[in-house]
Amino acid sequence: MMKRRFSILMMAGLALVQSCSHDETGSDQGGDHGDDAIIYTDLSAEGTANCYLISEAGDYKFKAVQGNTDVTVGDVNSVEVLWESFGTDVTPKAGDLIDSPTYKDGYISFKTPETFAQGNAVIAAKDSEGVILWSWHIWCSKEGWKEQEYYNNAGTMMDRNLGATSATPGEVGALGLLYQWGRKDPFLGSSSITESTDAASTGTWNVDSDGSTTKAQENPMTFYTSLYLPNESWQSQKTAYDPCPVGWHVPDGDEEGVWAKAFGSSDFQASFDGNNKGFNFSSKFGDSKMIWYPASGCLYCDSGELYLVSNYGYYWSCSAFGSNYAYYLNFNNSNNVNLENYTHRSYGKSIRCLKEK
Repeated sequence: MMKRRFSILMMAGLALVQSCSHDETGSDQGGDHGDDAIIYTDLSAEGTANCYLISEAGDYKFKAVQGNTDVTVGDVNSVEVLWESFGTDVTPKAGDLIDSPTYKDGYISFKTPETFAQGNAVIAAKDSEGVILWSWHIWCSKEGWKEQEYYNNAGTMMDRNLGATSATPGEVGALGLLYQWGRKDPFLGSSSITESTDAASTGTWNVDSDGSTTKAQENPMTFYTSLYLPNESWQSQKTAYDPCPVGWHVPDGDEEGVWAKAFGSSDFQASFDGNNKGFNFSSKFGDSKMIWYPASGCLYCDSGELYLVSNYGYYWSCSAFGSNYAYYLNFNNSNNVNLENYTHRSYGKSIRCLKEK
């Protein structure tokens, strides 16, 4: 039985055609940033983004600006950890991953427990009326990521999905997070590689119908079943809504995209790995290295339900197709691979980040 992720607010979906025709708050004003006795590691020292990786316990801060821009998010009255997740079926306690968020002098700071825990969390900045101004994904992973040079000089990619704590075939930590096209904020993936079972978290997730850029920004935990964000939301040149860390962005995915360049024809001779539930793209070339893509499934556009985990892999690109569609990579357990498919933007799919040139 598939677990329901969301408490449904209002539904208005279309049938799939190719488918689809804690509370930890704190505020601080004036003076030096944070506790004067604490030295905070500045995660934004080399650039700002909507996602920051931490790999060990500590005290951290980052600039409260919109993604990779220098635009302030506005008048911050409070900050809050919206949710935390290990990416498993175990529900964290508030503060198990990150804790004690504060805002001061244009920076948001937070701490981790002395014992570092792997997973993901999101911090939000709010105005005086409690409206979310902006939110940031904190990626907690000891391994971080490794760089992989793709074939035919197609580009340098991460060796794992965005939000993954592992790149090892068969590990649930390799599944990572899921994203609606054009959004900077993640949704949870599965807690199992063999079935569509929602990962546990400290948050409450919602579903609504018609979305917009503003609604998505103010409601990062709401899945919108009708969400067609503008083509400018994600592009080859990193945008303010790009979900990847500093120096990385959502990859191109049309006929000139990274997958088409690297892997060429979709006529693969390699086979879906039924034991580890995914696809090793380097096996097409008889290469001993591993370019592992897990079959992490997706969130269905009409309901936000997690489905097809272990059988299908779906990976967004930044490349728009018309005004309602976008390109993506997909494969399945029948050895079918499509390097430049396109579908409705309301789906929640995985992301594999491409290094900026």
